[in-house]
Amino acid sequence: MFKSKWNIPHILKRMLEALLILSPLVMIALPFLFAPIEQDTVITHVSSASQNRWVTLAFLEVCGAICWVIILFLQRLLTTVIKTSPFVIKNVKYLKYISYLCAGAAVVLIVKSFVDFSILTPVIAVLALLSSMFCQTLAAVFDKAIRLKAENDLTI
Repeated sequence: MFKSKWNIPHILKRMLEALLILSPLVMIALPFLFAPIEQDTVITHVSSASQNRWVTLAFLEVCGAICWVIILFLQRLLTTVIKTSPFVIKNVKYLKYISYLCAGAAVVLIVKSFVDFSILTPVIAVLALLSSMFCQTLAAVFDKAIRLKAENDLTI
């Protein structure tokens, strides 16, 4: 049997573990990195409508925290895929949680579009909504597969 040198699920799991460690460090360092930047630079490059760089930072921190929790659930989902079958009820729950978090991030970004507009914020909000719907669809597919597997196990 052909065995690949590149075990993609394990590589992805290691990448997610690295992100789980590094992203809080970046979120902690962000205010210190943001503080010395001049207001004109923030208005020009980060957010065109913000009169206060700390409003922009607050939205970045909230979205960063939501993304960290999404990465945590993805790591848990990947762990169950590696150890057992991907079609378990835990993975359906994880996908639904990820979907709700993506929808929450979309709401935060939509609010940011009105409070602190930048050109990419609505685009990322739409991507977050699409991600939410995709995760719901994937959860439904996994749920259907679990039901079919259970039904198949009952047949002789």
